[in-house]
Amino acid sequence: MDIPVFPVRSETEVRRSRFITDLEGVADRSRAEELIRFRREQHPGATHVVYAFIVGPEGSQLWGMSDDGEPKGTAGRPVLEILKGSGLTNLLVTVVRYYGGIKLGTGGLVRAYGDALRQGLALVERQPLRFLSCRDITCSYELQNPVRMVLARFGAEIRQEDFSEAVRFRVAVDQEKLDALCGELRDVSRGTILIEDSDR
Repeated sequence: MDIPVFPVRSETEVRRSRFITDLEGVADRSRAEELIRFRREQHPGATHVVYAFIVGPEGSQLWGMSDDGEPKGTAGRPVLEILKGSGLTNLLVTVVRYYGGIKLGTGGLVRAYGDALRQGLALVERQPLRFLSCRDITCSYELQNPVRMVLARFGAEIRQEDFSEAVRFRVAVDQEKLDALCGELRDVSRGTILIEDSDR
């Protein structure tokens, strides 16, 4: 599964109706709902603000959608189904429609919303979904540089640093690299380093 790197916007017009599609990364349902509210505030004159979102890893995904007043099954559902088949997760799609005075019919709506999303998906830059674990690492000042080198080699992200009696790092690292990282940190410190779980 991939996640989007940057937000994307695309626009299209179908029989004088204007469709504005935004694709944005979201970590959870509450963030998706916050962005949906923002999109409605941003487009107070829009006829419809249709949305669909997917969050979480494959096999335990959470999703939601809304037709927002369009005939049932003509907007939110087609957008969600395309999203499910896109290989992306942690993504919110909103499609804002400004009605142009010509009815599109149910088939026309399904095509219009689907095409609006496909156009946006073509612009999305992707990166793999990473599962991170966080750890607090405490070491002596003498070990600070060797520890930094090990963290860099494993691609660990230093999220917080504290310098008091000892040096303390809060780091995030790919779950699959965690055991090897901890082993190497213990080796470089000859067992003197303290590693604590900070995921909780």
